[in-house]
Amino acid sequence: MAQTRNLVLGGSGMIGSHLCKYLLEKGEEVINLDLLNGFDLRKDDLSTYKNVDFVWFLAWEVGGSKFLTDKNNYLTILKNNTKICERVFAFLEETKIPFVFASTQLAAPDNVYGVTKLLGENWTKALGGKIVRFWNVYGWEDPSERSHVVTDMVLNALTHKHIQLMTTGEEERQFIYGADCVKNLYLIKSLKENEFDLSNGNWISIKNLGELIAGKLQATLSVGTTKGYNNHIDPQFNTKYFHFDYDLNKGVDEVIENGRRYLTSKN
Repeated sequence: MAQTRNLVLGGSGMIGSHLCKYLLEKGEEVINLDLLNGFDLRKDDLSTYKNVDFVWFLAWEVGGSKFLTDKNNYLTILKNNTKICERVFAFLEETKIPFVFASTQLAAPDNVYGVTKLLGENWTKALGGKIVRFWNVYGWEDPSERSHVVTDMVLNALTHKHIQLMTTGEEERQFIYGADCVKNLYLIKSLKENEFDLSNGNWISIKNLGELIAGKLQATLSVGTTKGYNNHIDPQFNTKYFHFDYDLNKGVDEVIENGRRYLTSKN
């Protein structure tokens, strides 16, 4: 049997890097195109890759809450994501290669990031691709303006012994560890349905998440005064297919371990 050739768009990000590793462990071929390794989907030519078997469309202008809610980033998010959409979907329309588009539970008309994800979802439906909505996938990330809440909390607890929330912390989220995400994402490729919410159904408030991390690292926690964004919708669960090896305790422990390694490497 010929080896499957996978084109991973955004394969150097947190989810993408986990996916590339998983595909390689499966014995499949991986081509990773990512801005971090010099390929700009907003302008670079994709025609070289017409002979791949499957496309994983993960590339996007994205980040954690502090990046997505900063009004100074709104134009950047709109411009970059519409450019990525136009070029990648044109390539997929021309080649007819089967693909998965990575969306999010934040796909909604009431925020700039959500609007661009809705655009991608509708484009995907028009081309007959698969949509997968992620619900706060987490894992280790090097700290930056774009890093997400679990990494930020862990690093603050490790370096300052204190976690300061941006909000009151009452908003609730569902969290999926990266390794669980890509294992189930790979499964989705072979399923007959075209639309999935990839989550485990376990809600936790941001405050309780902070308390969990603070307790593990003997740190203190303070909450802010701003009410956080709640997207408490019912996902279209496909739980009969999915399996999760990591609960939040186990996943956070791995992020803490990686955080300690990162800080040691910087000293």
